[in-house]
Amino acid sequence: MVKYREIIRLSAAGISQQNIAFSCGCAQSTVQVIQKRAKELYLEWPLPEEMDDSTIRSILYPKRQQLSTRTAVDYAYIDKELHKRGVTLTLLWNEYCEKALSQGGVPYQYTQFCDNYKKWAITNEVTMHIDRKPGEQIQVDWAGLCAEVVDPDSSELLKVYIFVASLPYSGYLFAEGFYSMDSQAWVTAHIHAFTFFRGVAPIIVPDNCKTAITKNTTAELIINENYRRMAEHYGCAIVPARVKRPKDKGHVEMSVGVVERQIIAALRNQVFFSLGDLNDVIIEKIAEINDRPFQKKAGSRTSVFLDQEKDALIPLPQRPYEIVIRKRATVNFNYHISFEGTYYSVPFSFVKREVEVAATANTVSINCDGSRIATHIKALGRPGTYVTNPDHMPDAHRDFVEWNGDRFRKWAKTIGESTYKVIDGVLRSRKIEQQSYRSCHGVLSLAKRHGNKLIEEACTKALSYTPRPSYKTVKAILSSLAASKAPNPDEHVYLRGANYYENLGNRQIGE
Repeated sequence: MVKYREIIRLSAAGISQQNIAFSCGCAQSTVQVIQKRAKELYLEWPLPEEMDDSTIRSILYPKRQQLSTRTAVDYAYIDKELHKRGVTLTLLWNEYCEKALSQGGVPYQYTQFCDNYKKWAITNEVTMHIDRKPGEQIQVDWAGLCAEVVDPDSSELLKVYIFVASLPYSGYLFAEGFYSMDSQAWVTAHIHAFTFFRGVAPIIVPDNCKTAITKNTTAELIINENYRRMAEHYGCAIVPARVKRPKDKGHVEMSVGVVERQIIAALRNQVFFSLGDLNDVIIEKIAEINDRPFQKKAGSRTSVFLDQEKDALIPLPQRPYEIVIRKRATVNFNYHISFEGTYYSVPFSFVKREVEVAATANTVSINCDGSRIATHIKALGRPGTYVTNPDHMPDAHRDFVEWNGDRFRKWAKTIGESTYKVIDGVLRSRKIEQQSYRSCHGVLSLAKRHGNKLIEEACTKALSYTPRPSYKTVKAILSSLAASKAPNPDEHVYLRGANYYENLGNRQIGE
């Protein structure tokens, strides 16, 4: 503040303006203006002892007194009502306008109403209570620092990204580590946070990361589809912070600092060999932070949460949200679609059609034109695995795929005991059973041409030669048996014989 009293005293003592400005720590032009105003108002030294700098200022620069014609606002009442869920400044302003008009007064416009309230709030030191209603919102963010986990197989250091969620009213915290910051990790972290809080706030406040917000402008807000579906499942709304306005989620920003200093930095010298071990320690540290007593007020984060905030949260649904990953794919010529490196079958009639894939942690559903055409259990094996439903295959393909030892043995048994022994011997003749499937199929297919009775007879004869007859042996015996049982071509055929042609010349025409 300008030292008005000292400037007037030094001026009366004949000190130069330059030296007065240097002594009082102000500009020389300021000294000049004050000397001029004091001379105009006949304000001379010595001054009364009770006249301090603020009094002198009010004399030198008197404010214009304007009588307001607006209806007065009860700001204490406004502040009290704002602490109630669902009450906003817009609602209170509308009520104020109705009351003022009913009494014949003129209300403040909305902008001036809000500005006056903010000035009143700052004067009465209640700004910290405006945004802290019990259970009103959950603020979420990723920590800036990363933890590390050692891969036990390769000894490689893997980065772990820490998700942080906080309840602004009580300060109750949650944190969990993930190997990535992708959409699936982001949504999973929210689900775990809601479970930890044992409820959901009606408003979730993230920043504008791509896994949460696709577009955030004054004209349009587009939320990531998977994130939006999760919010819809829990009955809450996504209200992101304004772009480049971190104070909109100031509490979680502070919480991130707490997590970085008291957890990530504190664990820097500990070695973890799995993400699960790291998260177990993080949860223990979070519990310590939540239970730690406040320094400047009574209680702790946990006590305030349990006493005042927990019951204000929205109850969790019966089942947690199940993450669904969606993509479009085209059915290949082998009636399979590719999803995350695994191939899943659809009915062969949909070849070359475009379909929509919806996958959860356990199942993969395939839809076409709004109808579900296939459902599979999600494969967790190595990439390149085929998951095939036999009902989706053409008949010829299904027969080929269903070849196995048990099927061939059952088929052989329907023909006869000898055929069963031959097939069993063929299957046992190879170290890898699958290598004998073609021979088994060849032997059994002979029954389609020659009948079960004849192939059983051929197998009986083949077993008398060797305990493990081959396909060629059975086929040769069967061909021989079939030839021996075929009708004699000479029977029922009229032949004249050699004598007929020898005496043909001696015969007379007409005989």
